[in-house]
This record gives sequence, structure tokens and C-alpha cells, in this order.
Amino acid sequence: MTETTTPSTAPHRRWPLLVLGGVVLLAIGVAVVAATLGGRGPTASQPAPSDPSAPATVSSTAPTSADPLPVAVFLGDSYTQGFPPVPAEQRWSTLVAADAGWTEVNQGLGGTGFVTTSVMSACGLEYCPTYVERVPGVIAAAPDVVLIAGGQNDRAALAADPDRVRAAVDATYDQIRQGLPNARIIAVGPSTAEPATDLIVELDAWVQAAAARVGADYVSLIDPVVIEEDMIGPDRVHVNEAGYRAIADRVLTVALAD
Repeated sequence: MTETTTPSTAPHRRWPLLVLGGVVLLAIGVAVVAATLGGRGPTASQPAPSDPSAPATVSSTAPTSADPLPVAVFLGDSYTQGFPPVPAEQRWSTLVAADAGWTEVNQGLGGTGFVTTSVMSACGLEYCPTYVERVPGVIAAAPDVVLIAGGQNDRAALAADPDRVRAAVDATYDQIRQGLPNARIIAVGPSTAEPATDLIVELDAWVQAAAARVGADYVSLIDPVVIEEDMIGPDRVHVNEAGYRAIADRVLTVALAD
């Protein structure tokens, strides 16, 4: 008997496989070329299309912040610290800094003066140093502007030893000028809720003289008197919000003069 051979179908099945393999290889080649020529994503010269609904972004090459504001240190007593406790934005020092475009560094401590220290009930610290003792802290802040205000807490020392107070006024201004030769200094004389006594007037004159000697600007709060009756707080010692605003406005007449 003669054996019959059935033709193999293998060659017919091989063609689709070859075609499929070619397609896959072609797709891979196209992908590689695309990645090489331009498929890496957006670049600085080829930004991606923006989504109108997406929030705006700042370019990495643009400045990230404005030039820093001048730093101003305020050295003073409870009038500078803000007493009775008031929102920071209502203190005269904060009002001045905001209107003048300064960054405020508030170094006010209640109850203190050029030679007078205080306690926690007045300033919040176990020991509240004098102005002279706080000069190193003023210098360490490396400010562009220094405002030295007050002195009315030295009334007892003024009566007992005026020469000591005057020497402390001179030392405060001299040391700050020596440590900050290029800083602007603004001297703000003492102020009181009651009419100024002869001792306060004399202290104000010493502050003015010290300011002139070190090339500082000078602001008087008693000539003419800045604190009026309706600006005095319930304790009859400190001022209310209107008083802080009035002090700020007086200081600003000099601070904004240049």
C-alpha cells in the first residue's frame, strides 16, 4: 500500500508570527527615536501646555522674595513693650514700623529705664535690665535703625542722683553709636500721663543733647505735649490705643522726614 503524505501547515502559521514580530520591533524603534528626539518632556525652551484652570506658578528664575525691609530695634519701657497688654499691631512701635516700612524688633521692657531695673510683674522676666545693660542685645540684632524711647521710670533716680542718670543716658547713646556706626538712631524723649515735672524736662534735655552728639534724630513727646487727657488709660499711668497712635504719629514726623 502506498503511504499518503499530508502537506505540513507549519509554513503557513509562521508568516503571522513574523509579521507580528516585525510590528513589535517597529513600535519599539519608533518609541526609542521619539524618546531620543523629543519625548523627554517639557524643557525651559519647550514648556508644556498650561492648563487655564491651574493656579499660576512662579518661574524658578524669578526672584522668590522682595528685598528685605530695614530692621528697626525699639529699646524702651512699658510704653514700647505695650501696656496694658494690647494687640501687637496697636503698639506705637509697631505702628511706626508698619508706616515706615521697617521690620520691628521690640526690646521694650516694662518698668525699666536708663538706670532702673524692674521685676516680672512689670516686664514678664525675673530680672528686667536697664537700657545700658541691654545695649549689647541692640547691637547684636544688627539693625538699620535704633529707636531709644522713655526714661520716665528713672524719676526716683533723677531725684536721688541725677548725675548717675545723665551718665547712663550718655553711655547708652555712645555705646550704641560705637557698636552700630552706620545705623540711624532716633531718640524719643520721655513721656508721662501727667504733666511733665522739672526732672522729666531736664531728662528730655539730656536725651536731646546725647542725640545731637552721636548724630541721632530727636523726637520730643513733651514739647508740645503729645498725650492728652482722653488718651490716658484707666491706671492713669499708661495710654490707650489713641495714645499709642498719637505717639506713633509724633515719631513718624521725624522717622519719615528723610
